[in-house]
Amino acid sequence: MIKSELISQLENAKNNYILGLAAISLFSNEKSYPILEESNASFGTYKIDFKQVKNLLSIKNDRDIAMKEFLTLFIRALIKESFELLKNYCEENHQENIFKSEQWYQFARMIRNCLSHNFKFEFNKYDKSILPVSWKSKTIDISMDGSHLKLEFFGYVETWELFSEFQNFAQNRLS
Repeated sequence: MIKSELISQLENAKNNYILGLAAISLFSNEKSYPILEESNASFGTYKIDFKQVKNLLSIKNDRDIAMKEFLTLFIRALIKESFELLKNYCEENHQENIFKSEQWYQFARMIRNCLSHNFKFEFNKYDKSILPVSWKSKTIDISMDGSHLKLEFFGYVETWELFSEFQNFAQNRLS
């Protein structure tokens, strides 16, 4: 992969996250419910009606749960995909040392692993040997082993900020 492809793929990942935020915004607006009532997706021989989405969103408690789960999908996608793009690019282009020397690298790696394991921190022996790791005002420490990632710790703001670090790194530090 060449650098312009990496930058393009990171931009695609960012756009997908923004599309998810736009969908959340639309789903949060009751004016979208009549559209959902009448809309569907058709592919191949399948047709999925969106009435069930409208019904889910119409009940506040169900909507809150669904929206949280939907947004965590985009958190997972943006961080995991972007981290893996950077990792693969750096491996292919012999720049792993630059990647691994970033002050956010260990924090991002552990968040990426957590997102890959159902939002649960599961530290291996190496992880335990380098804890605690910090990024900005956030610290991952041994007491988090076995616990679920809370959105209060790493949520939508942190996702955007860490992705911004990834994008800046790709644009300005990699060759």
